[in-house]
Amino acid sequence: MPKRPCAIAFTSDQKTILCGDKFGDVYALPLLPSQSKKFPIQSRAASTTEGNLPSKEANYTPSASLRTVHTLKNRKALEHQLNSTSKKVSQKTMEFEQQLLLGHVSLLTDIICVSMSKQDGLSSNDRTYIITSDRDEHIRISRGMPQAHIIEGFCLGHTQFVSKLCVPCWDPQMLISGGGDNHLLVWDWLSGRTTRTVNLHRWVSDHIDQRYACSDLLGPDPIDRDAVQTQHAKIAVSDIHSIETVTAVGEVQRHIIVAIEGVAQNGAIERDLAVSTEGNVVGLTVSKEQYRVAYTMDTDHQVFSQSQVTDRNDRTERPSIGSLSFSRVRGLWEKDMELQNEIVDGLRDLPESDEQIMDGEKSSNRDSLSLESPKLGHTAIIMTSFIALENDLLLRTARGERVERPPIWVMRQAGRYLPEYHEAKGDNDFFACCRSPEIASTLTLQPIIRYEGLIDAAIIFSDILVIPQAMGMTVEMLDKKGPHFPNPLKSPTDGQYEDLMTRNVDVAEELDYVYQAITLTRHKLKGRVPLYGFCGAPWTLLCYMVEGGGSKLFVQVKTWIYKYPNESKRLLQKIAELCVEYLALQVKAGAQIVQVFDSWAAELSPASFKEFALPFLRHIATQLPPRLKELQLDAIPMVVFAKGAWYALDDLCDSGYQVVGLDWLHDPAEAVRIARGRVVLQGNADPGVLYGGKKSITTAVQNMVQGFGGGQQGWIANLGHGVTPFVDPNNLRYFFEEIHRLASAESHPPTTW
Repeated sequence: MPKRPCAIAFTSDQKTILCGDKFGDVYALPLLPSQSKKFPIQSRAASTTEGNLPSKEANYTPSASLRTVHTLKNRKALEHQLNSTSKKVSQKTMEFEQQLLLGHVSLLTDIICVSMSKQDGLSSNDRTYIITSDRDEHIRISRGMPQAHIIEGFCLGHTQFVSKLCVPCWDPQMLISGGGDNHLLVWDWLSGRTTRTVNLHRWVSDHIDQRYACSDLLGPDPIDRDAVQTQHAKIAVSDIHSIETVTAVGEVQRHIIVAIEGVAQNGAIERDLAVSTEGNVVGLTVSKEQYRVAYTMDTDHQVFSQSQVTDRNDRTERPSIGSLSFSRVRGLWEKDMELQNEIVDGLRDLPESDEQIMDGEKSSNRDSLSLESPKLGHTAIIMTSFIALENDLLLRTARGERVERPPIWVMRQAGRYLPEYHEAKGDNDFFACCRSPEIASTLTLQPIIRYEGLIDAAIIFSDILVIPQAMGMTVEMLDKKGPHFPNPLKSPTDGQYEDLMTRNVDVAEELDYVYQAITLTRHKLKGRVPLYGFCGAPWTLLCYMVEGGGSKLFVQVKTWIYKYPNESKRLLQKIAELCVEYLALQVKAGAQIVQVFDSWAAELSPASFKEFALPFLRHIATQLPPRLKELQLDAIPMVVFAKGAWYALDDLCDSGYQVVGLDWLHDPAEAVRIARGRVVLQGNADPGVLYGGKKSITTAVQNMVQGFGGGQQGWIANLGHGVTPFVDPNNLRYFFEEIHRLASAESHPPTTW
């Protein structure tokens, strides 16, 4: 090419290369040379050393003209060039097939070719367009070949150079542009109208704050947040790509991937996910079929800088190739070391050319591609802020606010009654699913997807028995039997009890997979509904730890509390403290409301409940808010569900929880009378009604709606316990639909008192 190429693109038929150069000219080059035209093939070495590429002396004439230049900066540049036409310049003859299409003045930075049809909104016939950007903040829309000389319009709005353009694969009328500004601009490019400004600087600031907050986890190098924030007041976009993915549950996700230079631990950002890299990203390529991204990084500059040069000897310590892949199960982008190693191995196998030898040494860039042991100590996937909640109906209700209708969700809404549950679970056992953030997140979202628009909350897929597991006890889930402890507690003198009491249980480490699942699920929910976290109540966990599983008579645990009451209370207190920390870390991970399940409360008499259950439920309710404050987290609504403890409703209303769950043994109107507005009530249809027909479901919903006073305040609609395995999912759908129909604001207008 006569001048340095700055950008290339293919035409829509993939047969022609569009090449923009340093002088702003755009050429069309056939991908495969014409058989009718023969040109000698010139090697770069030959043309440089022997000077045998023909040239001619001619007056320089710009390709642009006053007819094609529409902005003040470009006009001035063109006038300067026209005043210089008397200068003799040496023009190399291009010995290959080419056609000059467009003439600009400023250096071109990017080119894309877009095909439009009537289906895309054109009033005329199908047409192609060439969109170009330059260093003078301009984006120009020209017609495609053979009418490239016709300018359709401009997209003007950037105040700094434009470096990259992207037309998303799912919307040819949308254009995304970025460069030296601290934001991306989104255009309706046919009309030249800006439709959205995306603030990248906010993302970068959040990313740096996150890096600073967890810098102790990411390696020994300290991060000076203030210095970094000041240094990165200006950023630059180096690449933009679009990709559409499909998760394992069939959810279509659309991503815009942006590479940003000048960010501490520079990152490619996907929505609110920042993926840290080991250097400034200078280029991306996307495999849309394989959901993979490979990127190149600048090893010549220090990681936090675009200006400070890296010591030559240190460049081999940093990789120049990175890669990501989209996990269809997790629904997120992750580091892909397999792809990275494949690329590096391929580069190692390339034959050396003379141009890669400089002064008898390999170039530093060549060395940096040989990644025998890449140092990835500073690599991390960092989640920034979650997408704003679109449906906050349940949280408003839990805070006691008047709402337009009662929110709805059901316990065990993600479970065995769903056919897709068994498909996603595969051959994994129950606890393996709990320990896999990818599977747990997928299972959590299944009812949200199936009953889209009908339910108002998700609850993380996990189990109450993860706390005994964190304490060191073995728990198995047996088919047709349920949870099983091979070695339950026998007595306070059996050695295991003292081991549990003296063990330092780190729930942050032991139950990290739960927090990962919560964070992953929050991102995949995309603000559709809030997410419940939960734990088992101390009394219920003690039952399992002593009985070794479910029981009909509860002989062992009652022996414990009545024969060893003090030892029992010591263990209950320890469990309660672990529950507080466990719930706090769930909130930190993204849970927006939490529930404490006391599934075996019915096994206690009223007096025993007050002695062995209620004090430890209160401990959780009173200690969780201050613990959240220590973690600099906002307080969230708390729910307590003591199944079968109908006698304790009055005490539970004063236990510190904002919401009290009811089983189906409660009469709704009587529960409302006892609660007296102190708490929000949640429940309480008999799960067995779902085995009946539509008539029985409608009757149950009518009784709830009437008993809870219509549902515009103080009620979260639910079942009185979890969904059982053999329920028809369509019956549950009808249950949801009937609550919507019978408890809407129109059906029950506010009462005037």
